Amino acid sequence: MSKDKIQEGRECMDKAAKYLKTSLLKWVPDYDSAADEYSKAATCFRVGKSYKESKECLMKASENYLQNGSLFHAAKCMDQAIIMSKEIGDTSDVFKLAMKASHYYQQHGSSGSASLLLNKVADMIQQSDPESAVKLLKEASNISGIEDSTGQAMEYTHKVARLLVKLKRYEEAENEIKRQFELVGEGGPTSNMGRVTVELFLLQLAKDDYVAAKKVLHEYGMQYCEQAEIYMLDSIVNAYSDHDSAQILKMLNSPFIKHMDVEFAILAKSLAEKWIVEPKEQVTNIENEDTDTSPTDFGGTLC
Repeated sequence: MSKDKIQEGRECMDKAAKYLKTSLLKWVPDYDSAADEYSKAATCFRVGKSYKESKECLMKASENYLQNGSLFHAAKCMDQAIIMSKEIGDTSDVFKLAMKASHYYQQHGSSGSASLLLNKVADMIQQSDPESAVKLLKEASNISGIEDSTGQAMEYTHKVARLLVKLKRYEEAENEIKRQFELVGEGGPTSNMGRVTVELFLLQLAKDDYVAAKKVLHEYGMQYCEQAEIYMLDSIVNAYSDHDSAQILKMLNSPFIKHMDVEFAILAKSLAEKWIVEPKEQVTNIENEDTDTSPTDFGGTLC
C-alpha cells in the first residue's frame, strides 16, 4: 500500500512538471493544474508515510497557487506543510511558514484561519522555542483584535502572559495582562477577570512591589473578584505589611492559588518559599569549648 501510494505520488509530480512546461503553442505554464497535481502527490506521499516528500510537494503546490493568485489555497498548503514538519521532527522553519501563511490568509479575507494557524503553531513550538511562540501568539491576538474578536484576542493574550511568566519576564507579562483589561473595555468577556486580577497581583509581588499589588486589589479586585478572592488578596496585603510570614504562606498555599494556571501556581510557590522561616542553628558557646575544666594528673584543673 505505501509503495503504491509513493509511486502514485511520483506520477502526479511528473504530471505537474508537464503542466509547467511551455512550448510554441503554450506560452504560459498551467500553474493551477500543476498546483492541483502537486497537492495530489502530497496526499499520496502522506498516506505512504513519506512525510518529507509530502512537505516538498505541498510547498511546490503553494508556490504554484501563488503564481495563479489563489492565496487561500497557497496558505492552506503551507498550513499542511507545517504539519509535515512536525511529523519529520524538523520545526526549524515553521515560524516563517506560519507567518507567511497567516499573511496570505489575511489577504484572502480569512483572518480567523490566520489566527487559528498562529495559535496552533505556537502550541507546537512553545517548549522548544518559547520566544517564537510568544511572537506568534501576539500576532494572533492582534489579528483577532482588528477583527473585533475581543474574546479570542483575550485568550491569545493570556497565553502570551503565561509564556512570559514561564520565562520570568514579569514586566512584559504584566503588560499583556493589562491589555486583557483594555480588551474588556472594548467589549470583551469579564467571566475570568477575577482570576486574571489575582495573576496581576502575583506579578506585582514577584517584582517586590507591594504598593502596586495593593493598588491592583483596589483598582481591579473590587470590580472583578469574588468575595473570597478579595478576602485572600486583602489578607496577603495585610500580611506583607505586617511581615507575617505564617499568614503569607497560608494564603499563597491556598487551594485557589494552587489550582491556577500552572505557571502562576509555580510563581506563587516561589513567592511563598521566600517567607519560609528556617529553624535557627543551635549556637555553641565557644568560650565554654575553649575552657577545659577536666581534672589533671595533679589533682587540679587547667586554668
